[in-house]
Amino acid sequence: MKILMMIVVAIIVFRVYFIFLEQKGLYHPYKEIPETPQNVGIAFEDVHFKTADGQTLNGWFVPAPGARLTVVYCHGNAGNITHRLHKVKFFHEMGLNFFIFDYRGYGKSTGKPSEQGLYLDAQAAYDYAVSRSDVDKERIIVYGKSLGGPVAAELCVRRKARALVLEGSFASVALRAQELYPFLPMNLLITQKYETMVKVKGLTIPKLIAHARQDEVISFRHAERLFAAAAEPKQLLPFDGGHNDDVYVTSAAYRAELEKFLNL
Repeated sequence: MKILMMIVVAIIVFRVYFIFLEQKGLYHPYKEIPETPQNVGIAFEDVHFKTADGQTLNGWFVPAPGARLTVVYCHGNAGNITHRLHKVKFFHEMGLNFFIFDYRGYGKSTGKPSEQGLYLDAQAAYDYAVSRSDVDKERIIVYGKSLGGPVAAELCVRRKARALVLEGSFASVALRAQELYPFLPMNLLITQKYETMVKVKGLTIPKLIAHARQDEVISFRHAERLFAAAAEPKQLLPFDGGHNDDVYVTSAAYRAELEKFLNL
């Protein structure tokens, strides 16, 4: 009985420690906002809005004169919106309204990040965007990068979007974790699933799955699995580079393909 109790305690301690490591591994928020779009000469609105569970989020709405589409952008797991100024510039130059926001716990946003929390954050961002008089709610593009991919996909499950773009995202956290720790039953251990592959199966809106062939963080295999699982209509867009390469600046071909997908 004593040995059994020791085993049970050891399992509980391991579980608690694993959850702590999972949280640390998934989320890398940065609180300071040293720069804004004003630093790159772009006018913007610094906005704050509420989530359904009472958190206050911060985001930048960057209007474009005569914009036909509005992009709601879900960023990756590290930093905050200030680290995405090149993306702000890229979409602004495409003539699109661009709304980027920080998840709970990132930048000026309150709270602590979690899977269900990030899903609520994206819904609140979408609801804010469509509440604006200068946004056509029938012409919303949801864009997710890396961890933002499953967040964007879940948003499209819960809200109406014209199209979904996934860039450098994973099929699921479990699959990515199993690649890192093949000797552990990661599907049983993880608590935050982020199952992008499951979400895109039922989405019938146009989907663009863009991924760097040489991605060293999330392998191109994830894009292939996402594309295979996704419902039609869908498009796979491979490009050269790594996970954090600045494709927005370096690849005119990427912009051309994105504009074609968005019918600009």
